[in-house]
Amino acid sequence: MRDKGKGIRVKGMDYRQLVFYQKAQLVVQNLNTEIKRWPKTMQSQEIARQLFRSAISVGANIAEGHGRHDGAEYIHFLTISQGSANEVDHWLNTALACEIGNPQVMQMCIEINNEVRKMLFAAINTLRSHQTGKSVREPSPPYSPDPFPLEDDSV
Repeated sequence: MRDKGKGIRVKGMDYRQLVFYQKAQLVVQNLNTEIKRWPKTMQSQEIARQLFRSAISVGANIAEGHGRHDGAEYIHFLTISQGSANEVDHWLNTALACEIGNPQVMQMCIEINNEVRKMLFAAINTLRSHQTGKSVREPSPPYSPDPFPLEDDSV
């Protein structure tokens, strides 16, 4: 399968070369630095644990799925990764709502994580379409040469 910048598995390609894996790791790196600055309150520590755990799960599932040779298993692990990326989004927004962390760093992590989520969604759909042989895109409506036909030709 070809890689069109979406991070889809290519024979012989290492998972660390996948764009969505690299972006997921960027989120982990930024969170690792940011979380170390958080106060030691019960709330911030619980959010930090959940956030970091879900963030590392995104890349881990991409890596594990990439090592599978069956397309259905790869899709399964990318789907788990997508769920973890959704959880990262939840915890980032929870941290912002609780006024924990640097808002600029948190917003940057949200934006990068959203890119990962979109890429995972596209990769899963593309892989599923290759399995079924169906197109990912919706069928186009039939072409009408006259988009505004007149009901009465005498007008």
